[in-house]
Amino acid sequence: MRDLRDELGLTMRDVHRLTKKFGKQRRNSDYIVSPSRLSDIEKHGHTPNLYRLHALALAYRSKTGKLLKLYGIS
Repeated sequence: MRDLRDELGLTMRDVHRLTKKFGKQRRNSDYIVSPSRLSDIEKHGHTPNLYRLHALALAYRSKTGKLLKLYGIS
């Protein structure tokens, strides 16, 4: 997951800002990925909920299915 973020040159704060925007657009705070949550996902292998996974896919300009594969779901 971090590789995708690094490829785009995004910081954790950038991802937070983007996911906050997505959450606001959808009127759903479940989309928001805080920097600490992103750290947990990247460094400790925590699995994001479906809303956060979708928000991360949007932020990384990727398909949700590609991120699902990182968790062994195809």
